[in-house]
Amino acid sequence: MEPQTENPVPRVLDTYGLVYAFTALYFIPALFAIDRWAIEPFSLPYLILLAGPFFLGPATVFALDSDDPPRTLAIRAAILAPLTAFTGLTVVFLTMMLIIPPLSLFVVPENFSVLAILMAATVVILALPVVVSLISRVREGFSAKNLIQIAVLLAALGVVAWIVVMTFDASDTLGTFLGEDIVDHFMGAFTWYLPGLGLAAGVWRRTGIV
Repeated sequence: MEPQTENPVPRVLDTYGLVYAFTALYFIPALFAIDRWAIEPFSLPYLILLAGPFFLGPATVFALDSDDPPRTLAIRAAILAPLTAFTGLTVVFLTMMLIIPPLSLFVVPENFSVLAILMAATVVILALPVVVSLISRVREGFSAKNLIQIAVLLAALGVVAWIVVMTFDASDTLGTFLGEDIVDHFMGAFTWYLPGLGLAAGVWRRTGIV
């Protein structure tokens, strides 16, 4: 009888990168759906479309990040995805309450050029774990599972690159496609929601409780 081998627990940054990318993949279409269908703010469909990606993103990652038996993957996704969503978003909103009020004092027209640079740098830094995950998947080889993950990671990096370019575009390109409140969610995702969710997912996954 061959000895059973356990799959190593993914590193925090690797899980972060995957959750960041997969959640973005679900969240961006949800935002466009809310805008295109003119869904009433805070209605049930609105809340489902906003909140759903924060469960689906981690759940998808936990179901794909190892070669464990399907039952183990399903249990892991069912348990860790809600924990990740609750923990990540709670920490994000508490952090926003502490940081945004003093930061808002600097959001004045004369500081816009500096703020644009800081915004672009922040988005790039927060997306760096996506590059870590991408390099890791390429090194592992091109299995069907890895090809899916690579495609999603590249798509997320493409969106990040577009955001950086858009940050220095005075024409407000994003505003021509989405309403102001949806734009706020879009930018909030890449500077707050996705990093917070990715970090929470990495920590929960690293505990190895499931």
